[in-house]
Amino acid sequence: MCAPAGESGSHTMYTGQLIHLQWLAMASDSNLDHFRVVIIGTGFSGLLCTAYLKDADIDDVRVFEMTPSVGGVWARNGVGAYPGAACDVPAYSYLPFLDKTGVVPSKKYVSQSEIADYAELLTDFIGMRDTIAFSRKVVAVDYLGDGDRVWRVTTEDPTTGETADIVTCQHVVAANGPLSSPRMPEVEGMETFKGESFHTAMWDKSASLAGKHVGVIGTGASAAQVITTIVDEVDQLTVFQRTPTWCLPRNDEPTPDDIRAKFEAGGYSESLRRVDWRGDNPPDEPPLFEFEDLHDEQKNAGVCAMLTARINNDVKDPALAKLLTPDYPFFCKRALFIDDYYTTFNKNNVGLVDDPGGVVRINETGVEIARGETFDLDVIIYATGFDSNFIPFAVTGRGGVTLADRFGATEENRWQMTRPHSLWGIHVRDMPNFYMMIGPQAINPVTNVTLVCEEQAKYIANLVQRIADEGKTEVEPTEAAVDKWTDICDHSADGKVWLKCNNWYLKTTKSDQAAGRERSAGMFMHSYADYLQHILGHQGGTPDELLEMH
Repeated sequence: MCAPAGESGSHTMYTGQLIHLQWLAMASDSNLDHFRVVIIGTGFSGLLCTAYLKDADIDDVRVFEMTPSVGGVWARNGVGAYPGAACDVPAYSYLPFLDKTGVVPSKKYVSQSEIADYAELLTDFIGMRDTIAFSRKVVAVDYLGDGDRVWRVTTEDPTTGETADIVTCQHVVAANGPLSSPRMPEVEGMETFKGESFHTAMWDKSASLAGKHVGVIGTGASAAQVITTIVDEVDQLTVFQRTPTWCLPRNDEPTPDDIRAKFEAGGYSESLRRVDWRGDNPPDEPPLFEFEDLHDEQKNAGVCAMLTARINNDVKDPALAKLLTPDYPFFCKRALFIDDYYTTFNKNNVGLVDDPGGVVRINETGVEIARGETFDLDVIIYATGFDSNFIPFAVTGRGGVTLADRFGATEENRWQMTRPHSLWGIHVRDMPNFYMMIGPQAINPVTNVTLVCEEQAKYIANLVQRIADEGKTEVEPTEAAVDKWTDICDHSADGKVWLKCNNWYLKTTKSDQAAGRERSAGMFMHSYADYLQHILGHQGGTPDELLEMH
């Protein structure tokens, strides 16, 4: 039997065609609810996308959220609801739509609870609460290719694991974000510990730390926030460090009267969030540091010298100060923005255990580090971050191609990407009408993420409306456009500070034996203004040149 022209006659393709026909039959034979757009996730990306769709008079939207509340990583009782959690970007520019909602943040760097409350308020301001199906975890997104019913989205109840809502839609927006899967360390004996233990992202609110010896494993952002918050509550705090972290003071303070007056006058937040990619008008407030300065070896060394002097000034014990001083360039790894991190180690009840080999074994009473020392603990807190999982559910596109295929991963290990292929971190080949927000190849490590959320939300809403206006049903990137963008991302870290140490930014795509060099294929390591040049300024091509509509 001959295969149609341009198609393989292989068993795999034949099986894929059968599955495709079964999908069509299921879609036509069932009474599945149908929506113009399905959005996955209610972090700020999902909220903003819904807002801009509504502005375009697109109201036929269903939003799936796997938790009982909005806010994504910041949600009430979400993965960011641990002691000390707060934004590390000034709230005045981090929180979107402040000028529209009339909300003035209580201080410069607001807490997780205030961000969660704002997400709830923003949801009602947008008028989208009725569009959200809460406690619905998306487990599969399958391409149908049936006119307006392009995709089928399957969810389950995260509590019972039973299949829940199944719907079809014309467009799918994956606004789930990459930081929803806590990374638990793989340490021998974790299950044997007799005390209390939990990850910061799964904080046990019933646990009492008062009067106890608490061990914190990790020295990243979540660890530092927890350490500085619980130190006066616990009897003894031991911090287990493999690698020290650069930490800048954030000079946090309640919102001063002059800033409050600027908010009340209107337009202040938008002036801070404005990134003029044409270079005509600088923002009202200068950035903390210039993007280019991070990658200038001499200027970066100057920042490191300044921070080293601060460590030596803040930490009374010179030997301890040395252990807390990184040996890599500033921002090669994520930097911290906390006022009292270093001085916390002066407290009598705080100890630092520095071992590059880290914790290697856990027993009934505590932990053992690589050099053989053991430490008895009452409580273990795993502050070990998140897996950067851009593919938390199965996505199957045209011809059985999966999103894992397009990202160089496998269905068994979706987070370990080798070389993602996308256009702008939004579009994926063979995934018509499928859009990612804050996906791979869209951000660099110093970008204010909510800025990207908003520009991507505007772009997606405009494109969905344009497809309808032009009488089209589907859109996807050309193969040439994807190849070009992937090549740009592949080389975007060349000459940048992020290639000078081991970090999570490059972790999922770091090694490439064939190319024989490190790569940054998983991120867009140029500036945010450069990113806007592509999606707004048409650098590299116009949408008509880079997209196929039919």
